[in-house]
Amino acid sequence: MPADTPESPASIAPLAEISQGPNAFEEFLDRNQKNLVILAILIALGAAALVVYQGIGQSREETAGAALNKAEDLAALQTVVSEHADTAGGRSAMILLAQRQWDANQQDASVETLRKFIAANPEHPGLATARASLGSKLMAQGKSPEAAAVFEGIVADPKARFVAPFALISLGDISKAAGDLDKAEATYNRAKTEFPESTFATTATSRIAMLKAKAPVEIAPPPKPEPAPTGGPTSPAPDAAPAPGISVTPSPTPDSSTPAPAETPAASQPAPTPPEETPATPAGNAPAKPSDP
Repeated sequence: MPADTPESPASIAPLAEISQGPNAFEEFLDRNQKNLVILAILIALGAAALVVYQGIGQSREETAGAALNKAEDLAALQTVVSEHADTAGGRSAMILLAQRQWDANQQDASVETLRKFIAANPEHPGLATARASLGSKLMAQGKSPEAAAVFEGIVADPKARFVAPFALISLGDISKAAGDLDKAEATYNRAKTEFPESTFATTATSRIAMLKAKAPVEIAPPPKPEPAPTGGPTSPAPDAAPAPGISVTPSPTPDSSTPAPAETPAASQPAPTPPEETPATPAGNAPAKPSDP
C-alpha cells in the first residue's frame, strides 16, 4: 500500500466560494428603496383615511339615527329618507314612511315606497317585515294575485320564517275570498301544524271553524194583512158584549113626536127650625115647676 503523501496547496480545490459582495435582497432594497418609502407612505395615508372615513361614517349614521328618532310626522320622515338615504337610519325610515303614507290615504305612494325599499335593501333586517306590509296593502287594494305572490315568497324564504304564519293566514284568506274553500282550509291547516307555538295557530283554528259553519236558514216573513176597503159604506161597529153577570137594560129611545112633559117645580119646603135652646140651670137649683091651676 503506498504511503500517504501530503498534497500540495495548489492541488487542493475549494469546496465553495463565499461571495463578499451584497446579496440579492440588499440589491433589491438598493434599487427600490425610494419606491418602498413611497409605498409605506401611501399605506399609512390609506390607513389614516380609513380611520377618518369610518369616523365620518359613524358620525353620519348617528346623525341619521337621531333624525329618525325625532321624526314624528310624514314630512319629517320624508326629510330623513331624502337627506340620509345611504345610512341605516334613512333606509329604515322608508318602512315608517310607507305606513304614514298609507294612513294619509296615499296608498299608491305607500306601495311604491315599499317596493323601492325591498329592491334596494335585500340584506336589511326589516326586509321580511316590509314584504309582509306590502302584501297586506296589495290585498287591501283588491290586488289579490300580486299579494299572493308576495306572501308565497315570504313562506319560501327561510329568513322570513317569523312572518310566515301571517303570510299563510293571508294566503288562506285570499283563497277563501276566491271561493276555493278546500285550498283555504289546507293553507290554514299548514299554518296550524307548521307553527303550533305561534299565535296565528289559534287564528287558523278559528278560520277553519268558520269555513265549516253553515249559514243560517232564512225564513220568509209572514204575509202582510190586507188593507181595509175604501170608498164603500162603512158598517157600524158591533156593540160591545156586556160583561158576564151584568144585565144591561136598554134605555127607551125618546120619540121625537111626543113632547117631553114640562118640569114641575118642586114644592118649596120650610127650612128646618133649629131646636130651642134651654138656658142652663145653675147647679143645685132645680127649675121651678109651674103651679097647678
